[in-house]
Amino acid sequence: MKGWIGKSFRNRIFVTMLLSIMLPVLLCGALLLRLQVVRSERNLAQQAQEQLAGLSLTLGGLSDTCRETLEAPAGSTVVRSALRRGGGDSRTLYQVLYRAAVPMREAVRLDVCDGAGVRRYTTSGVPGGALDTNWGLLRAAGESEEVVLRPGGDGTLQAGLAVRSGERILGYVIAVIGQGGFDSLFGGQYAAASEVLLLDGRWRPVYYSRPAQAAETADGLRRQLLSGQTPEQGAYRFFARKHESTGFVLILQQPRAFAPPVMGAIYLTGASMGVLCLALGLLSAWILSRYLSKPVHQLDEAMGQVERGRLDVRLETGRADELGRLAGRFNHMAEEYRLNLDRSVQRERELNEARLRMMQAQLNPHFLYNTLDAVKWLGMAHQAPEVAALATDLAAILRSSISGDETVTLEEELELVERYVNIQTIRFGDRFTCELDVSDRFQGCLIPKLSLQPLVENAILHGVGGREDGYIKVWAAEENGDLLLYVSDNGQGIAPEVLERLNSADKRLPSGHLGLFNVDSILRLRYGEGYGLSAESSAGEGSRVWLRLPVRRKERDAYAEGFDC
Repeated sequence: MKGWIGKSFRNRIFVTMLLSIMLPVLLCGALLLRLQVVRSERNLAQQAQEQLAGLSLTLGGLSDTCRETLEAPAGSTVVRSALRRGGGDSRTLYQVLYRAAVPMREAVRLDVCDGAGVRRYTTSGVPGGALDTNWGLLRAAGESEEVVLRPGGDGTLQAGLAVRSGERILGYVIAVIGQGGFDSLFGGQYAAASEVLLLDGRWRPVYYSRPAQAAETADGLRRQLLSGQTPEQGAYRFFARKHESTGFVLILQQPRAFAPPVMGAIYLTGASMGVLCLALGLLSAWILSRYLSKPVHQLDEAMGQVERGRLDVRLETGRADELGRLAGRFNHMAEEYRLNLDRSVQRERELNEARLRMMQAQLNPHFLYNTLDAVKWLGMAHQAPEVAALATDLAAILRSSISGDETVTLEEELELVERYVNIQTIRFGDRFTCELDVSDRFQGCLIPKLSLQPLVENAILHGVGGREDGYIKVWAAEENGDLLLYVSDNGQGIAPEVLERLNSADKRLPSGHLGLFNVDSILRLRYGEGYGLSAESSAGEGSRVWLRLPVRRKERDAYAEGFDC
């Protein structure tokens, strides 16, 4: 995958734009969905706690009401008299019971049992039946001076209070709150979609708004709590609160904000939208990447064609943006490259022609060198030292001209100039003097071979050749990082037409001064148009010719002497 992306600019744009489009959409969608679910669950949990608080207050009020309801008949002389004698005015007794049950008339049933647990009177149904006084509610009521609350085991809540006469228990007054009573008490205090479960201290169901599932739900919650799990069953969550005064536990069963089927539908919808967004993102990224990468691809193809030698390739520049400007610059670069190549070919052709002319001017130097060597030994044999010196100097010049090196140090070039001056001194006698005044700091600079000798030759032959007090001076200087080699004389000067052509770009060879024009051509072809030969002259007062070339040295010389020319 990484190699596929890295090999193509279009692929990089495609992946970048796809990620830029898809990641924000997917992340924002998932985040908003999660935030909505969490917020809804939190709101429902807050509502559940508020509803549990209201139910707990109702349960606390129920305990107090039961105590007040039972204390009135338990302290009534009518009830005591009926229990003591085993009979009595039942109509008056029922009036006492109904009057005591007024606060909870719709939610409670009052029973009066004798000391053996037989139900003698009741506000609902027909009296009869007996309760065990040694177990359950009656035993707890007989052992306590207060009202005792106990689950009835049949979906009811029972409150009992013993009717005493001194230490003797005459009977019991019992308040029974059934399913309808709890529905009446808790109705309207919780959401219609929720359910209420009331458990005793042992997590046995006392009341459940869905009675048929009371035992099953209580057992499931008990197992989850014992295993340390959060109480929940499928699409429902449970919130519990313990009532401290009674020890009962109120549990509110609340449906989740989003049931599993609903969440499944939401996730399915989200996945479908994600797939749709992915498809649209792929299409958009592909179109945009193709649009943006097309100019780059065209530029790459064009550069490949230029590398293969097609210098006439050009790009359309109809765009006004950066890519359009880049295409225009490529066209300009290709054109400049073609022109530079043409100029390079032309320069190489001219350089070859100049070298050919130099070779033609050397007049078979190997043959001359061997001949001069023979002349030297003949001069020495016949005791003619001038002839031997002349042959030696000329042989050195020829040997340098036929060597394979195209550049020599200025020191070596000055040695050839000195040998050439020696030869001309033998020819002209004492009619001129040549001074070589070049600082040692320039001796190691590299210059083209035989580039200074033609200047001295021109000064002798065309300058001081007709004078008896000729003076020629050779010196060097540095200017803006360039090396300047000067040759001046006090001769008759250079003709104006020749001087003008020496200082111009006219490359037509003159009838004379061939050496000067060859040197200028070689310097310009080798180093560029900024370098070459220049001259200045005054008629009858002399002339000065100089070469401008870049400062270059051999590496070993630069390290050895520690400076640049």
